[in-house]
Amino acid sequence: MLKTLFFILVATIFELMGLVVHADMVILKSGEMFQTRKVWREDGNVCFYRNGRVARYPENNVERVIESKTPTADPPSTPDRPAPMPQPLVPHLTPTGDTGFLGLKWEQPPSQIKDLHSAGTDAAYGGVQLYTIGKRRKHFGRASVDSIFLGFWQGGLYTILVEVSNYLDFTDLKSEAFRRFGPGREDQGHQERYRWSDSVSDRLLSFDDNTGTGYLWMRSHALHKKVLARYPE
Repeated sequence: MLKTLFFILVATIFELMGLVVHADMVILKSGEMFQTRKVWREDGNVCFYRNGRVARYPENNVERVIESKTPTADPPSTPDRPAPMPQPLVPHLTPTGDTGFLGLKWEQPPSQIKDLHSAGTDAAYGGVQLYTIGKRRKHFGRASVDSIFLGFWQGGLYTILVEVSNYLDFTDLKSEAFRRFGPGREDQGHQERYRWSDSVSDRLLSFDDNTGTGYLWMRSHALHKKVLARYPE
């Protein structure tokens, strides 16, 4: 989402794709991602524990919620939760667009990527399959990273989340991101948060002073357009 997805659709996700073992992940549409021990919905809000307190965000501000435990079946239908629509088969996606990381291509199938380990499924957008990358590949250029998570939608690479757990590693991650993608557009009012967007990729780099963690989140621009065509916001 998910510590703080995606996308993207954050950034999350970890050892289960929650970001950390036995934790849920809340990813906001602003790109912020929060790791929490529990998340629930109440009166039109998504609620979760943050720094020992209950945080609340309107549901329309939340991109997705990633639970640490992979659901074994679709939840029962309720008046507030209609039955999930069956997902038709789609043609195999042809890899398009260089991600700028590990030689990966957007829309590339997981079968073409070595050393992947299943991390469960995010229920968003009909199901996004999550994988971690093996320990030997946990680098982003010259930056050491703690976790790398890949999300696949309809069998094609959709999102990448790279996480670090301290500011020193974040500065290396930031330097490498700027070297590869150019200076990011800094969010006004937010220190150490930068964005990139073009016809190939959407990217967000951010550091959270409260948790002492940072991440680089990337998403296929073209594939996200396909997602929105099927699941309009």
